[in-house]
Amino acid sequence: MAYIMKKNVIHKMRSGMMLLLTLFAFHFSLFTFYSCSDEPAAENYYVFDGEMVSDFLVNRQETFSDFIAILNRSGMYGMMATYGTYTCLAPTNDAVQLYLKEHGKASVDELTKAECDTIAWNHIIKYAYFTTDLSDGNIPSANLNDRYLTFSTDSDAVTGVAAYYINKNSKLIARDDSVENGVVHTLDHVIQPNSQYLPELMAEDSTISLFNAALNLTGMCDSLYEYIDNTYSCGADSVNKGMPISTGGATYTMYYVGIRMKRYTAFVEKDEVYQKAGINNLDDLKAYAKQVYDEVYPEDAGKYDDDWTNRKNPLNRFVSYHLLPYYGAYNDWTVYGEVKTTCAHTDLIDCTDWYTTLMPGTIMKMSTPADGLFINRKGVSNRYSVKGVRVWAPSEVGNIDQQALNGIYHYIDDILTYNVQTRDVVFNDRIRIDAVTITPEFMNCGARGNMNQATGFKVIEGWDFHGHTPDLSLRQRGIWMMTYQDAVDLVGQFDISFKLPPVPENTYEVRFAYGSGEMRGVVQIYFGEKDNMQPMGIPIDLRVWGADPTIGWVADVEGDEEANQAIDKAMHNRGYMKDMDSWSQGGVNVLRAQSGKLRKILTTQTLHPDREYWVRFKLVLENPKAEFPINYFELCPKSVYAGLTAEDTH
Repeated sequence: MAYIMKKNVIHKMRSGMMLLLTLFAFHFSLFTFYSCSDEPAAENYYVFDGEMVSDFLVNRQETFSDFIAILNRSGMYGMMATYGTYTCLAPTNDAVQLYLKEHGKASVDELTKAECDTIAWNHIIKYAYFTTDLSDGNIPSANLNDRYLTFSTDSDAVTGVAAYYINKNSKLIARDDSVENGVVHTLDHVIQPNSQYLPELMAEDSTISLFNAALNLTGMCDSLYEYIDNTYSCGADSVNKGMPISTGGATYTMYYVGIRMKRYTAFVEKDEVYQKAGINNLDDLKAYAKQVYDEVYPEDAGKYDDDWTNRKNPLNRFVSYHLLPYYGAYNDWTVYGEVKTTCAHTDLIDCTDWYTTLMPGTIMKMSTPADGLFINRKGVSNRYSVKGVRVWAPSEVGNIDQQALNGIYHYIDDILTYNVQTRDVVFNDRIRIDAVTITPEFMNCGARGNMNQATGFKVIEGWDFHGHTPDLSLRQRGIWMMTYQDAVDLVGQFDISFKLPPVPENTYEVRFAYGSGEMRGVVQIYFGEKDNMQPMGIPIDLRVWGADPTIGWVADVEGDEEANQAIDKAMHNRGYMKDMDSWSQGGVNVLRAQSGKLRKILTTQTLHPDREYWVRFKLVLENPKAEFPINYFELCPKSVYAGLTAEDTH
């Protein structure tokens, strides 16, 4: 037990949690992160004795000599001898020999330098991840080849013991060997990330032939071939040399994005799902799509039925609603792991996020109750009124590689549509939009959910900076370092605007969540269509805390719901709301109980899904060091904010 405790502390520190542990070690026990019952037996671990990754490998030449040769040819062996934190996924000699045979080579000597580079980079991650850090889905950080690797589990067919896999085919035959500069996992196959584009990879999957036929007929496959944006550039120093950024009383090391990537996710029904619904061929699917979308868009019924590439064609709408311009593994769509279990009050909410799809004017709701990942679900936990469509976890898929060069696809258990029930029931709810899901750029570069560093952005596609260049970063994720899930931090003289996701036609109360602080500044907020944004009242002094009479924040009175509702109403009349009671920073500080956590009501107006609505934040006082965190937005329909029952506080 003592060793397991020690190992947990070590690998947490080596996973980028040093700051968290230093700040809060006096408040929390470091040994409560994992229960002893969750840990493999201590004898399954190698206890390091001053070895680096390089030493671990070279001291086991009989197992890793081929991989050592590849590392030396690539120049990566030296890195494995340096201090830092690394995950080394080390293939055995047998694994390398199998790889060589598959590629028609007799020995490692026949590999080119470029081939050795690729193999080495695919097997090294710059942060240490033990299997206890991982869950079904992607390892949180990309490898040195800038590819994300899928982690999944299965039951060994012979022993019945849990088996662990990387990218479905590389089994961890030894794992969690802790060394001085990270961790080593031993693999029985060389990792070979797929180099095909998403439509090409999907086309090889015979179990989704019907969706693939519709994807090709509608031409939506052509929208999934972008990868690298060659118009983007960023200096090497900005990318490789971290710079400090301070906000909210904490300082982060920020690294700028070097490459802007276009990536995609497809949620796809297998043929068997269609067959259960009586859909056996493409004509059946066309008829099904027409039935659904003629009801949702009666004004378009019959106008575009044979024009398959028209964005208003029913089949085109059907296919494009399955596609998102975000790269999202199974565990990327909301919070997960320690952040979720520590901060979210899952008795009050399911963790949810909202995403713009490739079907014009539509969004998708992602929820993670205890029983999995769901699309367009309504309710909390098992108290749902609309079940939604469940996404298959990687461990349910078998050995099928679903990760392409520029995206990923997931199986779903039911037919996914933007139907009347989705529009009028599921989305007739408070739509809480995390700032980091507003643009795909944050997820496509791996910045969202990064627990190791903050990620900086010189520019963001589709955002306007109005001549100002503040430091802009996506905050390092942690149980204390954010409000709700993540935050976009601005530091400097800022004037920034961006588009909000589309929502169904309705009358909404538009809200913005923020945290007060003495370094925040005074901000004028504008809202409206891009060329007609209007100021939302007078500028807001973000340095003023909620207890100020102009805001009227008063702590809840325990056991007196009537008094608390009166406080909420008085604040609402002033244009403010308390923050939610369903999230706790660090697991202890409920947001609603903090006078500096507020929601500002910007406007109440009817929004239309075929129009674009923008928000602009302009610092109106000169302050080159002003801090401004953008947390989340709420688009709350009238049925909720002015319904028969009071809006909940969650």
